[in-house]
Amino acid sequence: MKHLGTAVIMLSIVFNASIGITGSMPASNAMTLGVPSYPGWTVHRLDDEGDSSGKMHVYQYQYYSNDKATQIVGFYEERLNTKAVFMEATATYTMNTPDGAMVQIIAPADGVAQTDDAGNPTGKSWASLITIIRFQNQ
Repeated sequence: MKHLGTAVIMLSIVFNASIGITGSMPASNAMTLGVPSYPGWTVHRLDDEGDSSGKMHVYQYQYYSNDKATQIVGFYEERLNTKAVFMEATATYTMNTPDGAMVQIIAPADGVAQTDDAGNPTGKSWASLITIIRFQNQ
């Protein structure tokens, strides 16, 4: 659980960039993450970074969707053969895969505000924010 807590903290720190690409995840990144992309996403943030010690690498995709969270959760539960855990206080569904990836779908009742690269609201809101993170030892 400590690992998951770190990831949740990390997620709350990284909601600060936005680029408007729509489509499907490039095959090389889907393989790196070990998780398929949800159809029709719009990219929020893409990260591929090693830590300063060189011992850990973090791959992260965040993207928006206007589909209902339950539809997105069903997509991932079926493909990852796992069940999501729901945290009501943050409207977050979380799934962990056996190979070290984590998928989170955040879907508050009032939506997810899109931000620009500086973290400022763009005025656009989405139903869900999907985050895929994979921690990999070097």
